Amino acid sequence: MSCCRCPPQLSQSRSQGGNCNAVPHFRQALFAYATSRFSNYNQHKPYQRGSTLRMASAASTTIVESQHQLTVLDHHTAPKILDGIDTLLFDCDGVLWRGSELIPRAAEALQLLRASGRRLFFVTNNASKSRAKYVDKFKSLGLQVEAQEIVSSSYAAAAYLQSVGFNKKVFLLGNVGVQEELDEAGIPWIGGEGFEAPFMGDTDTMKQLQVDPDIGAVVVGWDPHFSYSRLVYASVCLRELPDCLFVATNTDAADQLGGGRMMPGTGGLVAAVEVAAARKATVVGKGGSWLLPFLCRHLGVKPERAAIIGDRLDTDIALGKEGGLRTILTLTGVNTLEDASATPIQLQPDAVVSSVAEIAGLPK
Repeated sequence: MSCCRCPPQLSQSRSQGGNCNAVPHFRQALFAYATSRFSNYNQHKPYQRGSTLRMASAASTTIVESQHQLTVLDHHTAPKILDGIDTLLFDCDGVLWRGSELIPRAAEALQLLRASGRRLFFVTNNASKSRAKYVDKFKSLGLQVEAQEIVSSSYAAAAYLQSVGFNKKVFLLGNVGVQEELDEAGIPWIGGEGFEAPFMGDTDTMKQLQVDPDIGAVVVGWDPHFSYSRLVYASVCLRELPDCLFVATNTDAADQLGGGRMMPGTGGLVAAVEVAAARKATVVGKGGSWLLPFLCRHLGVKPERAAIIGDRLDTDIALGKEGGLRTILTLTGVNTLEDASATPIQLQPDAVVSSVAEIAGLPK
């Protein structure tokens, strides 16, 4: 029997398995729910512990609302959620930092978790940087992380193309993060930051457009130079070039900037190309079905002994739920406690903490 208010297709797809080879239907159902439920993130107010939801004790809280149970832990009780876990997958933006500011006590928490003997990996949908640049970002915040511990969606795009034996050229709607990862993988590309597409101001120009016939894939990442002319070029490639692949680094709708402001994410650009090309992209970051099997193969992640810590229900928690990982939502990023408590049980995290610090037993 499905839980109350849980879409039937969600219950059906969830029952098909929680492992590295889980089918994508669960994620599709989740995306549909999250899109309808969380389309206006910036209207949510920060949760104040004990403000509107019933507390069971000073150390641990069980929220009961419309038959949906949600467990909120603090620094006394949160470390127990990691019993039996030897691998931790961390989101970055909204979990370890916000913009250029480190989440309080995040560095100390990572040190303690490393000292416990657990493996730490950092899985981010942010495609604006390569792994090498992320190492620099971590160092600038006082965090010591190796490139091989980082799985950015920029890296995932290149890794996906390598995994399918890609041997042609990429047209990139994206920036330097994906550019550098394609270079590292030896994959030729055009587009990117310096691409100047012919101005598509009239139908005659569009008819005369000649795209590079060696292009075998269109990759869409975060592209601050996105334009109608670039959209035309990408759609012509996808519609007219034989067997042209369509890859998206992620489909995140928006990202938290702080101060209540949200930055439009890559998902809007992907949606524009999907509509223009009448194609659906293969999503290689969190939010798609390719990433988890890759993590299992490439990093040796064993879902039953792994936990994912993130701030988004539709990507971080969804990845864990689909694959059978333990799931922990932090309240320092996009989604709030109210979001989580209103989510169907199948989509809810196993635990909620105010901050990543609490997982290591540190008061926030």
